[in-house]
Amino acid sequence: MRGIMGVEKRRRLTAEERREKILDAALEVFSERGFAAATTRELAARAGITEAIIYRHFRSKEEVLRGVVERDSFLQHVPQFVSVDAARPLRDQLLDLGQNWRRFVRERRSLVTLLLGEMVRSEEMARLLRETMIHDAVSLVVRALRPQVSESVSEERLTMAVRLFYASLLCHFVLEERLGAEEDPHAQARLETTVDLLLDALGAPSGSSGRAPAVRNP
Repeated sequence: MRGIMGVEKRRRLTAEERREKILDAALEVFSERGFAAATTRELAARAGITEAIIYRHFRSKEEVLRGVVERDSFLQHVPQFVSVDAARPLRDQLLDLGQNWRRFVRERRSLVTLLLGEMVRSEEMARLLRETMIHDAVSLVVRALRPQVSESVSEERLTMAVRLFYASLLCHFVLEERLGAEEDPHAQARLETTVDLLLDALGAPSGSSGRAPAVRNP
């Protein structure tokens, strides 16, 4: 009986389960140590397997990294953090966007930290960051805000305003997480100030609940 129970406890993982175990370990190790410094031996130790098993699933450490990024890509999650209630005042929608973004990157801090660390070394990582965290997110927000912003505000101006909005939020994340600073106790106040600056740039009053007035050309 003990032998049978032992066999059940030591149930062999399927190939897919082993692959997921490797990717989970890789995300942790890469974000902690950096891709270049991490070794497949460390990945194996974290996953509780041998290096040989890693190479049965991935041809190289680079392929493991690609597997992590593909599995945990931001692209599938972008609609989640740009989703807002269009019936609410414009300022409230932007505050929701900022809070959604902050919560989103904190829930996935390991992946964000990994991407930020590797984007300097790898053009592929830089491209992924541009396409998901920047291009796709900005495009969706611009599309959502376009009906509520004055027609005199050009697409280029609106897009740049949204880019700067998210750049400021990403900067706060880097300062708090990547550089090890404590969580900003004034984060909400800073977010509100950022939103008000964005509304000013678009010619919309802070309490705007509909289409903003025309913006004079600078």
